[in-house]
Amino acid sequence: MADPSWRRLAFRTLGVVFGFGFLAVACSSSVDLGPSDWVADVEQRLAAAEVSTEVADCVLDVARFDLERNPLSEAATEELVRNCQAARVVIDAVDEEPTEQLALVDEPDTFGDDAALDGLWTACEQGSGLACDQLFAQAPIGSDYEDFGVSCGRRPDVLRCAELDLADDADQG
Repeated sequence: MADPSWRRLAFRTLGVVFGFGFLAVACSSSVDLGPSDWVADVEQRLAAAEVSTEVADCVLDVARFDLERNPLSEAATEELVRNCQAARVVIDAVDEEPTEQLALVDEPDTFGDDAALDGLWTACEQGSGLACDQLFAQAPIGSDYEDFGVSCGRRPDVLRCAELDLADDADQG
């Protein structure tokens, strides 16, 4: 029966030999190639794929750091092309003029504009933390209602509106 430590040594030796062999094969194929060759290779692939100038520039900008150290695989190049094309679609959409104007909705803004929100405002003002939270949740974004609710009825010393309800409970108990 063989000694287990001998087996481990044999497997480690084989691993090192195969590792150096793989490294030698990998390096031998790119000994003469350098970063400028790797960039040229990617540029040729992009030209062959008839990629737009904007997308090609994007791919080369994104891959620049990697291309200084390693060649870029075809799969990585294709993935970068897809991502840069998707980014281009978003950029083009942002640059386009809107096709139709959005109608401005006349939303309630401040006390007196909406009866239900006014009721929550009043309850919040009288110290109901729950009403302040509900007012904040139901108010149109950017409105005075929202500001009044989130500030717990403009109470700078209160960080959480629920503290108002806890204070009421303590006073009654």
